Amino acid sequence: MTALHRAREVAAGIPAAGWWCAAIALVNVTVWAFVTPPFHVPDETVHVAYVQHFAEHAAPPDEPGGPAFASQQALLLDALHFPQTVGHADTGTIWSESQDDTVDDVEAGDLSAGDGGGIVSNSNQPPLFYALETGVYLATPADDLLDRLVSVRLVSALLAAMTTLFVFLFMRELFAEAWTWTVGALAVAFQPVFGFISGGVTPDALLFTASAALFFGLARAFRRGLTTRRGLGIGLVLAVGVLAKLNFVALVPGALLGLGLLVLRARPRRPALPSLGAAAGVLGLAALGYIALNRLVWDRSAWGGGIEAAATTATGGPAGVPGIGLTEQLSYSWQLYLPRLPFMSDQFAYFPPYEVWFRGTIGIFGWLDTSFGVWVYRVALALAIPLVLLAALGLWQRRSALVQRWPELLTWATMVAGLLGSIGFLGIRYRTDSGFAFEQARYLLPLLPLYAAGVALAALAAGRRWGRQLGAAIVLLALAQGVFAQLLVIARFYA
Repeated sequence: MTALHRAREVAAGIPAAGWWCAAIALVNVTVWAFVTPPFHVPDETVHVAYVQHFAEHAAPPDEPGGPAFASQQALLLDALHFPQTVGHADTGTIWSESQDDTVDDVEAGDLSAGDGGGIVSNSNQPPLFYALETGVYLATPADDLLDRLVSVRLVSALLAAMTTLFVFLFMRELFAEAWTWTVGALAVAFQPVFGFISGGVTPDALLFTASAALFFGLARAFRRGLTTRRGLGIGLVLAVGVLAKLNFVALVPGALLGLGLLVLRARPRRPALPSLGAAAGVLGLAALGYIALNRLVWDRSAWGGGIEAAATTATGGPAGVPGIGLTEQLSYSWQLYLPRLPFMSDQFAYFPPYEVWFRGTIGIFGWLDTSFGVWVYRVALALAIPLVLLAALGLWQRRSALVQRWPELLTWATMVAGLLGSIGFLGIRYRTDSGFAFEQARYLLPLLPLYAAGVALAALAAGRRWGRQLGAAIVLLALAQGVFAQLLVIARFYA
């Protein structure tokens, strides 16, 4: 059987509803890609700079003292009035004909696209996403940066469609009720922060896809057994995730635990060991290949400075961050997600569970400079509380099945703990070093499959009579939330 024939068989085995969910996500995120002004997705300036430098030099931007942006991008940012717009909610993007003419003059000019390359905030990130975008960047017929920006944004939209499809497949492994698969996937497809972020040039798009694929691969292995083919697939997803963005490393311990539990419960156990070796082997080969490129081709540290910098700042060192004690770290991480306990020193002047995670999930856009009115978040909270309670009820109703599936639950819990712990670990160090907050709701989006599962549990808790209706209502609510979020961005930048 050829690989193409096998791929066709796999595609044919996916229900049509899954493809429709992916197509809807593609359309929705494409709208976000056109609605959001250039460079107004968080950190899109440096991500575009990375893509441009990689396209011109086949290397990450890592030149000490070099300019952050090539002349083409730097002058385009000025022509778009980006410095005057970003962070200023009362200032829109360019609108007049004369301003548009200025942008056209910059785009028509003979400006260098390869004289950047200075160290930027994402220089330490692996190049897989940027290499993927580079192919589209170079294949775009026009050589002006705005047209190329649109093209590479559409790659991110395709990745969002793949993420939604993997969420659908994950739901299919978790729930017997077929309608829940569509409800969960559409709740993700219309999630406004997911759409907004995925509509920009950002490695988060590939991170989300790899994370959703990892959840699906592990769930399928827990349902149907760990075979060599599934082990290779999980290993490939792990490799893609680690080489997409280093944040994915936080999910790896939980995934390895899941693989270990799959081997331990296999009967007989010995045939499952090669599957574990296949997964670990693919991940190891990818890591060794990346290390070799860094050391031998790009002349930089083994992991490009990302993991090394995190390890150094754990105890203080050249990165300029003083050592942070265990008590302070635990207090910070606890208060990031839960109410402060009486014996803890106050780490925040606000309540992060609401201000960062809840409001951020409902929607804060641009470079965190575009938000709804206060009343919107209050109404959203009033709607979210009963849905969360229903999801908890749905878990309770399935408690006997949950006990039987404890290895799977332990795997998901470890992956969640790894991600939350990494955010806390990096957050306190970033704040100590820069004085600014690190945490953003988008850092939780690798957990989108669990978000979809929560939506399905809430609908199922309503019972056979009302479950489908509640599921449809949740999807319509997500659709309305997404549309109003897009209108908010339009009003912010173009009104």
